Parts: sequence; structure tokens; C-alpha cells
Amino acid sequence: MQHIQNLIRTIIISSILLLMTACAEMDSHSAISRFIQSEDTYKASLRWGEWMGVFQLYRNKPGNQSNKTKIKPPSEEYLEHLETIIVTHIEVLHSGMHKDKETGDTLFLIEYRFDFSTKVKKIRHKIAWWHDDKSNIWYTATPLPKEFDLPKRRTIKLSPE
Repeated sequence: MQHIQNLIRTIIISSILLLMTACAEMDSHSAISRFIQSEDTYKASLRWGEWMGVFQLYRNKPGNQSNKTKIKPPSEEYLEHLETIIVTHIEVLHSGMHKDKETGDTLFLIEYRFDFSTKVKKIRHKIAWWHDDKSNIWYTATPLPKEFDLPKRRTIKLSPE
């Protein structure tokens, strides 16, 4: 049953992104409405654990020389780890487009826990957005919070004996 619900959520999020791409011509408020749509998709994807919905909004900004690493698809191991994270609450603390109408920022407050724990943690997560004129979608190159990273593996040194 859980897999069916996850599949339905993924289809809904993918449909939203597809609709956003299909409707390239809109009124003068399109940049603002598209900004809000991308922000809402990101927020809903985090809240409901639809990690692929988040990763669909990841793109390197073309021509940006400060991109030291290219965004790569998440590894299966990382996706499995993300499945252990349960976002219990997410809200927008600050949101806005910059004067150039090509970039923007969102500051989220995220409350989460791991599925093996009852302790809820709070973090602030700032997303930098950029607008792609060609697809009329807002994307981000901001990675997920470092708290969501894979845990570091410890190595144990064995004595030579």
C-alpha cells in the first residue's frame, strides 16, 4: 500500500513539473507564479519524502563558472538513506525573487527525524534559485542540508597481530 501511495505522489509531482514545462507562455506574472510553483514542489517533495521530486529541480546554472562540481543523479545508497528521514514539518521563513527576476532565495525551517528515532530535529535550509528562460522553470543547485548526508563510515584498525 505504501509503494502505491509513493508511486501516486511521484506521478503527481512529475505531472506538476511537466505542466510547468508545457506552459512556457504566460502573463507578466509568470516568473513569480513559476517561482512559487517550484518552491511548493520542493517543499511538498521534502515533506512527503518524494526525493526524486526534489532532484528534478536540481540543475547547474548555465555559464556559472563557480560550479565546482556537476550535479549528478543520486546514488541508490543515498536514496535508501533518504528513505530513513521523515520530515515532520516544513515551512517557508523567507522567500523572494531578486531585482533581476532571474534569481531568488527561500529559507525553510525543516523539522525531521530518522525513522529509528523519536527525537525531532530542527534546521534552517536556504535554497538559491535561478530561472531558466527556455523552460520557464526555477531550478536550484543547492544541495540538500548536510544533516541529510550519508553517515560517515568508520574504519577500525586491526592490530598487526
